[in-house]
Amino acid sequence: MAERTPGMTQESGRAQGATRDVREQPREQGTQLQERAQEVGRQAREQGAQLQERAQEVGRQARDWAQETGSQLKEGAQEAMQQVGTVTSQLSDLSRTAMNQLEESLEDRIRHKPLQSVLIAAGAGMLFGLLWRK
Repeated sequence: MAERTPGMTQESGRAQGATRDVREQPREQGTQLQERAQEVGRQAREQGAQLQERAQEVGRQARDWAQETGSQLKEGAQEAMQQVGTVTSQLSDLSRTAMNQLEESLEDRIRHKPLQSVLIAAGAGMLFGLLWRK
């Protein structure tokens, strides 16, 4: 029984070779998986860097747009304030002119009809006095 035949030696050699192949397969698969994981990691880092660059560019564009819009709004507000100032000044001048014209008109009426003016003033004073008491 201890005798070995040449066919058995070859078969046992093949079995040992097959066992060796079976043992090496997980190592090769593990190495391939590790290499693939490293490649996926490298791609993820590259995509992350590209995404970061794009986000920074979009941020710069948004900042520039906001600054430009803010400048335009500021200029528009300054222009509107100048217009409001101009209109206010014009209204003030018109009011002053109207009051001066009213004053001159009243003075002219009083000069032309002094008795009537005194009687109207006295009647208005009495009316205000009566209303004030109540």
